[in-house]
Amino acid sequence: MSQENAEIRNEAVRRFVAAFEDDDDSFRDTLHPEIEWYPIEENRTPTRGVKAAMWNRNQWLDTWKEHRLDVEEVIEDGDSVVALIHIQARGKASGVEVDVRFYAQIKVRDGKIVYIYDHEDREAALEAAGLRE
Repeated sequence: MSQENAEIRNEAVRRFVAAFEDDDDSFRDTLHPEIEWYPIEENRTPTRGVKAAMWNRNQWLDTWKEHRLDVEEVIEDGDSVVALIHIQARGKASGVEVDVRFYAQIKVRDGKIVYIYDHEDREAALEAAGLRE
């Protein structure tokens, strides 16, 4: 995952982004034991716990023949972060191309990612995170 045009100040989120695509152990180390993740591609069906979060990530990575993820914008205040994620990918089995943007609302506790909710709307993400510009 690249951080194109976006600076992430929160260390836990920066490590999460850096490890997402190709470092299982480092990615796992960024996750809080009580992580809750509401991914946009699963209609926000929650995953809870490190094992479920790892499964969600690995299923996502296994879906694509090729993919690119960019962090295009970051709004943060301490342990509350909203990041605009841009995904471009081609399905491994279907060959279908996707180009989507969403706002990941991320909460950090004890230096680890404890909550992720993927929003379609910027304002909804900022409001849910308690962040105002």
